[in-house]
Amino acid sequence: MSGKKDRFKAELPFEKYRKELNEMNLKTISDLENLVKLIIRTATKLAVLPPSTPPENTQLISQFGGQPYFKKGEQWPKSNNGKNLEFIFQIFNNEHLQLPQGIALIQFYYDWEELPWDTEDDGWLVKIYKTIEKENIEFIDKPNELGKSKYCEISFSPTKSLPDWEGIDLHCHSAAKLSCVLNEDEPWDSYEQIVTKLIGQQSYQSQLGGYPMWVQGESTPEDAEGNPMRLLFQIDSEDNAGLMWGDVGLIYVFYDEKSERIEFTLQCH
Repeated sequence: MSGKKDRFKAELPFEKYRKELNEMNLKTISDLENLVKLIIRTATKLAVLPPSTPPENTQLISQFGGQPYFKKGEQWPKSNNGKNLEFIFQIFNNEHLQLPQGIALIQFYYDWEELPWDTEDDGWLVKIYKTIEKENIEFIDKPNELGKSKYCEISFSPTKSLPDWEGIDLHCHSAAKLSCVLNEDEPWDSYEQIVTKLIGQQSYQSQLGGYPMWVQGESTPEDAEGNPMRLLFQIDSEDNAGLMWGDVGLIYVFYDEKSERIEFTLQCH
């Protein structure tokens, strides 16, 4: 990371930034704090609980590895090449979770043999239900070749989220520039100090909403208008659920409500 930051620093036009900021009367660490406060987002942290014996029917429960919800007429999800996908988790939306209001349920499926890394790869699926029809629920047996998964319940808690250093310029150009002129030797230092002051030390975690915490560098996709897409969820490598994304990595899913476009990527150490 230090090498990446050093290369970034060498490319920065400090004098140009300083002139632009002076014209906006942005000069101090307090100014930086005020800028960063404006872009704080609430996220929902997911704590994946230790494996347990699932109830008789888990279709209407937010969980990892149990029995997913299906409505009548559906089939177990398959990849484009016809392979059955592994059910990873599902989350039912409510007013306390940082999911778009138009979503009632999200599910994620994955092919552990194909190991997709990007949107264009085969072997991953995000299912979004806008309504839940309890009267039309259907039980579908998990395909035998997928084997058993660990059933884990989920504990939800609100948390605050800010972009990491490489992502700050996407969301607040002035904050990025002011961080640079406040500390030319380590331009990221001022911003990271403010982040810690406002919301505490950020770390990799499973969450709904908020900002992505990237492992290998900023990769937020753009919507049709050129704006950063909103993070739908990121899922860490979770020991309790037996999930390992590459080499202790994370998966990131972005969602554009207007177009209903979904983007997926995996990054690992």
